Amino acid sequence: MPTENKTIGQQRLDRIIAANEFLRVIANCGRCFFRNKGAGHDAYLALNGRRNIVWLFDDYTGARINVMREGPWEGFSHGGTLKSQVGSIGSFVLNGKMMRYGYFQPLMDNGFENPWGYGDDILIVRDEGVRLGLIRKPEEQKEAA
Repeated sequence: MPTENKTIGQQRLDRIIAANEFLRVIANCGRCFFRNKGAGHDAYLALNGRRNIVWLFDDYTGARINVMREGPWEGFSHGGTLKSQVGSIGSFVLNGKMMRYGYFQPLMDNGFENPWGYGDDILIVRDEGVRLGLIRKPEEQKEAA
């Protein structure tokens, strides 16, 4: 995603497109979070008109949720782990802050399975997140340290 000569708003539009594609990847593998099979639609993100608020439209409740809001999210149909994940995706959209590569692995550094219970499908999520620019590659993490 080259950023030369793009306004902050244009950069955010580019990032929200990538973020929505990332949500579709999550919805299409593993435990299919953010997918409502009964209603036939997935959760998605949108920016407000000024491009300074990221809204999540929940897959189950249909509620519009400001993902950068602290405290409880009225209408969010998932748990705290996914709430944190969506908040990180919102930070990516607004500020370009990428997510940590090591979070997306079948076995975490502490020996526990990844918190999503996605098994090896988490590798699909991670690879697509790297391709879309949401997840830092390991070599980029070392350079930042």
